[in-house]
Amino acid sequence: MATLFVSITVDWEGEHLRDVHDLQATRAAIQASLGARVPFTHYICPTYWLGARRGADPAPVLRGLIPKGDEIGLHVHCWRELIDFAGLRFRPAPDWNRDGTGHGVPLGAYGADVATILACARRLLQTRLGATVHGFRCGGAMTSDSVYEALMALGFTYDCSAFPPEVISRGFRAGRRGNLRDTTGARNEIAGYLVDLWGDKEIASGERANTLSLRATAGRAITPMTQPYVVRSRDASILEMPGNGGISDYASAGYMAKTFDALLELAASRAEPVFFNIGCHLEGAGRWKKPLMDFCHDRRRALSSEAVVVTTVAKAARAKLRAERSRRRAPPS
Repeated sequence: MATLFVSITVDWEGEHLRDVHDLQATRAAIQASLGARVPFTHYICPTYWLGARRGADPAPVLRGLIPKGDEIGLHVHCWRELIDFAGLRFRPAPDWNRDGTGHGVPLGAYGADVATILACARRLLQTRLGATVHGFRCGGAMTSDSVYEALMALGFTYDCSAFPPEVISRGFRAGRRGNLRDTTGARNEIAGYLVDLWGDKEIASGERANTLSLRATAGRAITPMTQPYVVRSRDASILEMPGNGGISDYASAGYMAKTFDALLELAASRAEPVFFNIGCHLEGAGRWKKPLMDFCHDRRRALSSEAVVVTTVAKAARAKLRAERSRRRAPPS
């Protein structure tokens, strides 16, 4: 029987810090359900320090919410302030939010300038929080080919953006895009982007370019059962840690539970570890975090069992790489 590694993530959008108490309540509720301390992985967009958001240094607030044992990773939304900080020309489109702020502009839309944006954002985050950042989640889960290339060039260890299209578009399957409504029943502007990027149709250019990921998955779409895989370009590579359990804005507690149960069953029948990734956003009232809390409460016994390890994405990624090395060294049967 293999171990099921479970990671809980928080996306910090870089917009505001009004909902920090909701995050504290979420952690407290999950830890009460599981009866133990639970590490989180925080993907932080560093625009809290830029533009109109600049004021009192937010670092003490962030440090107070990220205890020892949690992981800090980079999250990038292309806010106008961040693009200005990187010294680049702001691109207003394409934009799934259509609000002119840049939050909904896919990072891949910046093409050859993606590495500049990532490097500036990581440097700002590391400087302000005194952290070393190796992991990444793209804003809107939009890690397209140009983003992968930049992450590899900058030495990131892993990406955590691959998102099952069926989470954001019910009825998705080969040859069918689905109804573009997520598992909660809501329709989202980002759905079409994610169906294209993480589906099985090859798209060669622009912010939806997905050839590197599709090559790594042998042309298969990301599904709830998709496990970590290595994305390669020439001599470089990066580990993709799929967000297969979804984020609670889009993924219902029922979807999370169904996926968790299936992966736990898979782990019981194999020797290599299995991985499950779920999360929420910092920005957003408690109702957006409720599916995550409900799932953890509903599956509290299984999550607390010896078959499951709740850990950061970075530690889960290392477990995946150790298992791969061990498998390669094993003599043929």
